[in-house]
Amino acid sequence: MIWLGFIVLALATLGFLLWPLLRAQRQAADRKAHDIAVYRAQLAEIDEELARGSLTEAEAGAAKLEIQRRLLRADATAEGGGATASQRSVVTGAIAILLLVPMLGGGIYLAIGRPEATQVDVAALQQRAAREAKLHAETERMIAQLRERLAAEPDRADGWLLLGRSLLTLDRADEAVPALDRFIALRPQEADGYALRAEAQTLAADGSVTPQAQRDFRTVLERDPQHPGARYYLGLARLQEGDTRGAYDDWHALAADSPADAPWLDVVQARLRELAPRLGIALAQAVPEPKPAIDTAPASASGPSREQMDAAQQMSAEDRNAMVRSMVERLAERLQENPDDADGWLRLARAREVLGEAEAAREALRRAVGVAPQRIDVRLALAFNLAGTAVTSRDPLPAEAAVEFGKVLDQAPDHPQALWFVGRSAYESGNTAAAATAWNRLLAQLPPESAEAKELTQRLAGLPR
Repeated sequence: MIWLGFIVLALATLGFLLWPLLRAQRQAADRKAHDIAVYRAQLAEIDEELARGSLTEAEAGAAKLEIQRRLLRADATAEGGGATASQRSVVTGAIAILLLVPMLGGGIYLAIGRPEATQVDVAALQQRAAREAKLHAETERMIAQLRERLAAEPDRADGWLLLGRSLLTLDRADEAVPALDRFIALRPQEADGYALRAEAQTLAADGSVTPQAQRDFRTVLERDPQHPGARYYLGLARLQEGDTRGAYDDWHALAADSPADAPWLDVVQARLRELAPRLGIALAQAVPEPKPAIDTAPASASGPSREQMDAAQQMSAEDRNAMVRSMVERLAERLQENPDDADGWLRLARAREVLGEAEAAREALRRAVGVAPQRIDVRLALAFNLAGTAVTSRDPLPAEAAVEFGKVLDQAPDHPQALWFVGRSAYESGNTAAAATAWNRLLAQLPPESAEAKELTQRLAGLPR
C-alpha cells in the first residue's frame, strides 16, 4: 500500500511540474493563430480604403508589403510544421519523464534503499523525548537550586564553576561567562576557570575564537602547557585568522602529544586530514602517531600452545588445575631469576587472581610497581586490586587503594578513572571540596551531552555545601 502512495505522489508532483510547459506550448500556438488572423484582417481593410480612395496606390502597396512580410513570418512558424514538431516533442518528453522518473527512482531505492526504515518506532521516539525532557527539567531545577545557594554563599568557588559548566551543558554560553568570571575572581590560579570561560566566549560568538578567549587560552597554557582544550582552540584561532599552516602545526603537535585513547584525538586527526590537501601534504603523512594509550593493558603473556590446549581439554578439572598451577609456579620461578621483568609480574598477578589467590596477586603487583614505578598501567592494576569489591559496589574505597589512585594522578593528572576514584574517596571521607575538585576536572574531559557528564553534574550538584 505504501508503494502505491509513493507512485501516486510522484505522478502528481510530475504532473504539476509539466503542466505549465504543456500549457505554455498551447498558449504559444493560440497566439500565433491570432496574429495571422489580425494580419489578414488588416490586408482586407487596406483593400477597402484603397477602393474608397482613402489611400493612394503607392501608400496601399507599401502598407500591404509590410503586413504581408509579417504574415509570411507568422505563417511560416504556425503552418510550416515547426510548431507541430515542437508540440510533439514536448508531449513525448513529458510522457517519458512521467514514466522514467518513478521507474528509475523506484529501481534505485530497491537497490540501495532501506524499506524497513519506513517503520518508525514512534513509542521509542516518544520515550527518548520524554527522557531528554525530564533530564533537561532536572538540570534546570538543579541550576535554580545552585543559584539560590550561591546567592546565600557567594564565595563558594566550586559552586560558580559548577554553575558555569551546567549552563554550558544547556548551550547557554552567555549566562555561563559571568558565573565563570566569579570563579576566576575567587581562584585566579586555577586553569580550569580560564579554559571554561574561553570556551563559553567562543560558543557565544558562534564558534569564533575571540581575542578575549585567546587571552584566556594563553593563560591556561601558562599554567598547564599541555592543556588539550587550550591548544586545540588556539589552533582554531589561527585557522580563522587565515594562518592554515600555523593551525596545522599546532594540531599536529597536539595529536603527537596525545595518548591513543584521548577523547579529543579523533577531532584533531580529522582536522589534520582536512587541512593537509590545502598545504600539499599527503594524507598518509598528515596524522602523526599518538602516544600509547594511558589505559593500555600490559602485554599479555604468550598463551599455552595448541598442543597444551588440546591436552587440557582431555583432562579432568583437578588435572587442569594442577597444570595451571604448575605453569604459574614455573613463571614464579623464572621471575625469581629475572625479578626486573615488570610484565612478567603482571602476568603472574593475573594468573594468581584467576586461581583466587588475591593476596599473592597483590604481592606480584607490588613487585611490578617496584620494578616500574613510572608505568601508569602497573600502578593502576595495583590500585584496582586494592580496591577489590568497592569498584563495583557501594563499599567504601580502601584507603590504600585511594593512595594508589592518587599516585596515578601524580603521573597523569587527567586520568579519568583515577579522577573518579580520588573524588569518590574524598567524598566518602567527608572532604567535599576535594571531591568537587577531582570530579570537576573529570567533567571537563567528558562530552557535555554524554550521559556520564550529566550524571556527574548531578552528583556535583548534590554535594553538601
